[in-house]
Amino acid sequence: MYNFLRFSLVLLLAQALTAWAAPSSARHKRTYDLHITWDTYAPDGFEREMLLVNGQSPGPVIEATQDEWVVVRVHNYSPFNTSVHYHGIEMRGTPWADGVPGVTQRPIAPGCMYTYEFETTQAGSYWYHAHFHGQIEDGLYGAMVLHPRKSDPKPFHLITNSSRAVRAMERAERHVQPLLVSDVTHLTSGDKQDITVAAGIEITCYDSVVFNGKGSVQCLPEEEVAAHLSPVQQMYLSLIPGLTMTDKACLPAEALNLIAGGGGNVSAIPEGVYSGCTPTEGSVEVIHAPEPVGCPSEQWVAIDIIGAINFMTAAVSIDEHDMWVYAMDGGYIEPQRVQALVLTNGDRYSVLVNARRAGDFKIRVNAVSALQMLTGHALLSVAGTPEDTSESEPFINIVGMPLSEDVVFFNQAVAHPYPADPIPETADELFVLNMKLDGASYLWAMNSSRLMPEDLDHRVPTLFKPEPNVRNNVTLTTRYGTWVDLVFFASTSPMPPHPIHKHGNKMYQIGAGTGPFPWSSVQEAMQEIPEQFNLVNPPRRDAFATLPAETDVGWIVVRYHVTNPGPWLLHCHINNHMMGGMMVIIQDAPEAWPTVPEKYRNYGM
Repeated sequence: MYNFLRFSLVLLLAQALTAWAAPSSARHKRTYDLHITWDTYAPDGFEREMLLVNGQSPGPVIEATQDEWVVVRVHNYSPFNTSVHYHGIEMRGTPWADGVPGVTQRPIAPGCMYTYEFETTQAGSYWYHAHFHGQIEDGLYGAMVLHPRKSDPKPFHLITNSSRAVRAMERAERHVQPLLVSDVTHLTSGDKQDITVAAGIEITCYDSVVFNGKGSVQCLPEEEVAAHLSPVQQMYLSLIPGLTMTDKACLPAEALNLIAGGGGNVSAIPEGVYSGCTPTEGSVEVIHAPEPVGCPSEQWVAIDIIGAINFMTAAVSIDEHDMWVYAMDGGYIEPQRVQALVLTNGDRYSVLVNARRAGDFKIRVNAVSALQMLTGHALLSVAGTPEDTSESEPFINIVGMPLSEDVVFFNQAVAHPYPADPIPETADELFVLNMKLDGASYLWAMNSSRLMPEDLDHRVPTLFKPEPNVRNNVTLTTRYGTWVDLVFFASTSPMPPHPIHKHGNKMYQIGAGTGPFPWSSVQEAMQEIPEQFNLVNPPRRDAFATLPAETDVGWIVVRYHVTNPGPWLLHCHINNHMMGGMMVIIQDAPEAWPTVPEKYRNYGM
């Protein structure tokens, strides 16, 4: 009887969610048309073919206020199938708007249009991007700004007790400026994948960093590269006597091949991919501080730093300026005053900067990855007559390391949600996901087995045909209302960090450690190593980077609440790794999935 009543309540809830998800004509809608074309473009001064959104890359900013409905009509005028995912948007009650072919929809064929319609149940910084094969590297992405409700609590009083300063910060937040950071390769995603498969080697060398689609190819001097080699890079180079970093400041493919077991074919990689750096004269993105209102000392600018990154991990810093990080992945946190932060794939950090000094200050992004030294910059421009006309002083060097002991980096471990967001002491279920290389160096498994993009291309989307009893290495199934623990276990070393993104909801990182994870539950692990867990105020976001497994295996534990029924992708957001199969599908509460409207169920048939 209990199970029958529970199931009946779940069905009633699902029906209520479906009814709520149906947009009312009385509610305000924001409508955007995205026209996807395949054309020549030069974000860093080098012309290549790209997927443009309304003739540009990145595409236009999608802007709305929390609780509004957004309608995005994607018109595919390109020669390829495509789709668009809205990164970090939970799509509560509208999973058919999540944008993943084979999971929540069929792909958008050339010449066709797909309408994404969803409610902005969240606020903060988000972004949209292609979710078909590697197309994000072809330029199909853009920023999203969702303004918060006026009545919701904000954490700015934790920065200062000055009401005038708090008002200035609130004003800056209302006019927040997105800054999309992306690493660029001069290869199309199709060519890059063909080379990868032919060589059996993951392509890890990029050409530039761009900011809102603006940047230049910068060739670092050989002596500067040699002076900044890390111990890990020196170890990798020592695998072959006389080996040095390439003129693109990349670890050569020969070393990568040896690290992965030596089974690749380096000769299949064309010249110019790992070497042949040619500087370009592109443009520089400028973030303009607003004109002073009232006291200049309380002039603040808000920036959404968005990691539209394909491969690298980078340090971000604004010369001579502190950053107050007040939100992470769209959610408010207890603010941190820092001079630098580490940005990885999909991350969003909302920062406030006190722009009281006139001048132009570099916003630096320098790779911290072992496989390449890559640098770029935008500018923070503050109007007025500068006191000093010399170049601004950096906080970090070309490999993202602090230039003094006074430089403070953002600390995710103490990025406590604001307001406090308590979670239960125990979870209902545990999944240990065994991450590993799965064959060639470009093939990766999220949970012991690969789920390749081509496996999803032509299948009936999971949303249309749920399998409530399926649990295997590429499909997990949960129940409504439960709390779930996921252990991301880097089962071999060396292994880089993996930024793991879950569609559909945010997660809490409650623990981490090196070595194996032999316990049958988090409660059991906490009894042995309580100091490595936090159930009081853990960080909350939609993607967490796993620990680097340089000399030993390691793990992190995340916990989430199953309250948003639907099929959601869980994957590494490094584009190479997702293309290599590092994905699983989580069927969250299939017993409570909303009814799919016929126009979506029949789309593309």
